[in-house]
Amino acid sequence: MISLQAGIRNELLLMLYRRKTMIFFVVAAVLPILLAMSFHALQPVIGLVAASPSFPIQMLELYTLFMIPLFLFLAIADLFPQEVSARTMKLTLLRPITRFRAFAAKLLALGMAIAAMLVLLAIVSLLCHAAIGTSDGGSIDLIGYGKAYIAGFLSMWALSSLFVFFAQFFRSASGFLIFSIILYAVAKVFPFFVKGFSSFSLTSYTDWYLVWLSHSVSAGSLLTSTLFVISGMILFFSLGYLMFERKEV
Repeated sequence: MISLQAGIRNELLLMLYRRKTMIFFVVAAVLPILLAMSFHALQPVIGLVAASPSFPIQMLELYTLFMIPLFLFLAIADLFPQEVSARTMKLTLLRPITRFRAFAAKLLALGMAIAAMLVLLAIVSLLCHAAIGTSDGGSIDLIGYGKAYIAGFLSMWALSSLFVFFAQFFRSASGFLIFSIILYAVAKVFPFFVKGFSSFSLTSYTDWYLVWLSHSVSAGSLLTSTLFVISGMILFFSLGYLMFERKEV
């Protein structure tokens, strides 16, 4: 357990030392402020409600669809293909830590980074609503926001396990990054042409939080979708680890 904690701390510090990570977190904090100020400025012209009570959910849609997946692709590229090509993965495995714990530390560090970004987004978006928002759209539902953000976290962490699995086939960070972006874009478009594809693809659960906000969805459907997301995360974590265990680094 001590080696796992040390591994997680090491991976988090490596993320923080990378400039791209800090840029993403700065953008994650600044973007809601800029959008809220833009809506506020344009309100007299086009009648948009500035930072309405639904503003945190609107921002969650933007982040789970675009911002966090892009951050994940870049982070995973650094955590796996980049370390293999730079031969720093060997240095990690020379420490008193098993391959499983080294692999798990990277996935847990990704989960913590996702959680930190979502917490930052929630705080900033709520502050934007408090500063320049209006109450015309209704009251703030903190419980609903909490459920939506937890669902968003689970879907993003499951997505990270999927692309960590694909990362095991690459030794080039740039090659994996290009592949991930193309695959993600194709997977988001594919359901428009193949009926039923979205029910079995983790990439289609980026807006899963909407199910938790809906009052018309049954408890059985919520349980089924939750089990699918969690089982998908466990499946690709296991497959990714099997590839990582056999991989020559």
